[in-house]
This record gives sequence, structure tokens and C-alpha cells, in this order.
Amino acid sequence: MLTIAVCDDNPQFAHQLTTRLRRLCALQLPDRIDCHITPTFGSGEDVLRYAQEHPIKILFLDIDMPQMNGFCLAAELKKVSPDTVIIFVSAYEDFVYSSFEYAPFRFLRKSHLEEELPITFEKVIEKCIFDNETMIFETTEGEMILKLQDILYFEGEKNYYTIKMFSGKTYRCRGTMSSVEERVSKYDFFRVHSAFVVNEEHIQSIHNEGYLKMKNDVVINISRRKMQAFRESYMQFTRRRFAR
Repeated sequence: MLTIAVCDDNPQFAHQLTTRLRRLCALQLPDRIDCHITPTFGSGEDVLRYAQEHPIKILFLDIDMPQMNGFCLAAELKKVSPDTVIIFVSAYEDFVYSSFEYAPFRFLRKSHLEEELPITFEKVIEKCIFDNETMIFETTEGEMILKLQDILYFEGEKNYYTIKMFSGKTYRCRGTMSSVEERVSKYDFFRVHSAFVVNEEHIQSIHNEGYLKMKNDVVINISRRKMQAFRESYMQFTRRRFAR
């Protein structure tokens, strides 16, 4: 079940957005995906109370709200529901730069709702589908079915490679990095070094000195000959997520 919620202290806009989302769910969702849109929330506190008992997969979140603003709610919600995909919604475009700290999926401008919402909706559904993509790996512990979204990176060593999970768990497999690269290349993975294939979703920062930092603070060097292609790949990734 795909649960979608809207949090905005403006009841009129919240109703408008919810109505458009219901229409998009009916028109754009694949048949295999069930969708539930919650009643709208008027405050961050209401969202947190609901999220304690019910999972929210996608949250359209206003930033400029009294008491608990959207940024504060995003920070608190990550503790309660880390898998919730947040899309910030605001009438103030200057907020877009401040919003990156909270790792939103996208930023939606209220003044451009008609043209931006269908694109945003399409992209977030693509992400939700990817979040559920799995792949079978023959590990030294036996056959494992792993969610691609949960993989931080693959690290190769001779005829073996290690799968590093976001949870901290690791799996060791027999095989080459070329075979890994071939299997995951159609997803948001990139081979930045002969020994590393990284999940672009979990990159925390990229540095001009020739390395990147993953969200678990692991530092990975980027091969000089891979740098240009990697930057282009990551730019395309961010455009798919943030570009209008």
C-alpha cells in the first residue's frame, strides 16, 4: 500500500493539492500499486502522531508553518519514519537551498503546481518502485534476496566482492566487479573505481580532491579516468530528482 499525505496549514491549498493527487493516482499509477491518500494534516504535530502508528510513504510538506515548521518536522520524522519520502512544498523559492540539508526528494513550488506536480508525482513513483526492487546474490552465507535501495556500495577484492548495506550488515560474494557493474548499471549505481560500485542515492558529498563520502561517512576514492563520466552520471541522477 502506497500511503500519501499532505501537511499544510492552509486548508484551501491542502485540499487543492490532495484533489490533484487523487486524480494523478487514478491516471498514472501502475495497476499493481494500491494507493491511499490520508486526510490532510494542518500541523507537524499531527503528522508525527499519525506516523507513530501508520507508515507514510510519501509526504508533501509545507515549509512555512507556525509552531513546527517543515524543516523541524522533516528532522523529527526521520527518527520515527526514516523511509518516508519528503517533497517540500513552498511559496518561497529561496527555501530550496535550505531544504537540501533534510534530503528531500524534490522541491515543489506552489505557484507552479499545475506544471510541476505531474512530473514530481511521476518521479516519486519511480523511486517507490525502485525502493522495492530486489536482486538475488549468492553470498558465503547462502542465497540472499537484497533490496537494491538498501545497498550502499560494492567493494571488490580479487575474485570476491563485499556488499555493504545501509544497516551496517555486510555480505561476501564470489565474483568480479565487472559482473556487479553489469548487473546494477541500469539502476542508480556507478563504478567510481576499479574496486567500488556505489549507490548514487547514498552519496553524502563529492569532493574536488577526487573522493566522495557516503552517508555512513565512508570515504571512497574516485578514479581519475572515471571522474568525468561519474560527474555526468551523478548530474543526471540529481536532475531526475530535483530538476523541474
